[in-house]
Amino acid sequence: MADSLDCEVLVVGAGPVGLLTTLLVAKAGIDVTLIEALPDIDDSPRAMAYGAPAVVELERAGIAEDARKNGMEPSDYDFRLRWITIDNKTISEFKPEDRIPGSFDAVICGQFQLAKIIQGHLSQHSSGKILFNHSLQDITESEDFVTATVQTPEGSKKITARYLVGADGGKSTVRKILDLGYDGFTLPQWLVACNVRYPFREHGFQRGQFIVHPQHFCMVGKIDPTGLYRVSYNEQENLTKEEVLANVHSKFEAIFPGPKPLSKDAYQIEVVSPYRIHQRSARAYRKQHSFLAGDAAHACSPFGGESLFSSSAPSVIADNRIPTGMGLTGGICDAGGLADCLIGVLRKGCDDSLLDKYAEIRRQKYQEITNPVSYGNTCALRDTNPETAATEAEPFRTMNTSPEARKKMLEGAYLLGHDFRQYWPQSKSTGEEDTHATPPLKAGTAGTNAML
Repeated sequence: MADSLDCEVLVVGAGPVGLLTTLLVAKAGIDVTLIEALPDIDDSPRAMAYGAPAVVELERAGIAEDARKNGMEPSDYDFRLRWITIDNKTISEFKPEDRIPGSFDAVICGQFQLAKIIQGHLSQHSSGKILFNHSLQDITESEDFVTATVQTPEGSKKITARYLVGADGGKSTVRKILDLGYDGFTLPQWLVACNVRYPFREHGFQRGQFIVHPQHFCMVGKIDPTGLYRVSYNEQENLTKEEVLANVHSKFEAIFPGPKPLSKDAYQIEVVSPYRIHQRSARAYRKQHSFLAGDAAHACSPFGGESLFSSSAPSVIADNRIPTGMGLTGGICDAGGLADCLIGVLRKGCDDSLLDKYAEIRRQKYQEITNPVSYGNTCALRDTNPETAATEAEPFRTMNTSPEARKKMLEGAYLLGHDFRQYWPQSKSTGEEDTHATPPLKAGTAGTNAML
């Protein structure tokens, strides 16, 4: 091993996944450095609500309540989510009585705001630090450690660590350097994520709803107490990015409730971000001393990924989340799982093979749950006849049968998580020093479910 490592763990990428991994290992007293190529945390609109297993991780990291204070007000705890037609007729919905007893409250908080909250918590731990304007250039593996070559404002430098975590997004430099591929496909449609102000509730919309429609399938959900909403909709694949941006008003005209024609003065757009939807995964999530997590490891459609039971994966039942979708929910589960494995190896006396379990199990979760459910639910929003969906199409038909059926669907959300602390030595798996060790309840129990 190098005579003097710069840190025990080097994390690349200051999104929520990288920040949460850094926070959790720092809380365990592990010397961890996070590097980010940008001068600050990226503020582009992405996720804004988090699936049940992700809320488990946010709770045990101690940041869930701060996130709620940032993104929610009392009326946002009402547990109601609808699937509707383009003219606001209910197809299916989760109702207040469907909530699992003992479950955690929802977490609604923009991805950027969540990242800043984690950053604030991390600043309280001397064992963790963030270096902005540090761009990864290369990775060199040695027998017992890894060396990252990093470009900084002062020039190139090397950082040595026992382990390296790539949490640097879908265009991951770490994944490309490690040559781990990104197998799968890109959906033809654009996804357009908008932050917009409009009186949706005055016109009959609730806090969160999905519109089932072949051309205008979308999600409309409240982001914060100021009345800011996220509107995420599909757009034609043959349009250029410039044409997508020019067509925003016509899409709003089709999607928004209220008087028609829709006046451009009726709403205020804060940001519009078009991007492509991917269903992809790296071939492996570990290579020697380096690991992938979050979008660096996998990507999926955000449309209802955590929201519906997909007919394409009949053994998998997901929860009723306004979509992050399963991408960031899965990424946050990656962060918690990888942090527990790193803590196990570096502080609990576990063999390095525990980190192989992380790579194998988290990839299995993507292949068996995230990928089929997220894609299947996108197809359900796009390909289902909205006029007959309530009685003829899954998962809506099952949702409409009984409260028990809906609760069963909600309980299945926990299948996406995995508690790696079960592999720690028994005598070292609990104790007051494990400040983030509150165990999540398993799928099928009255668990820590972040209900909408």
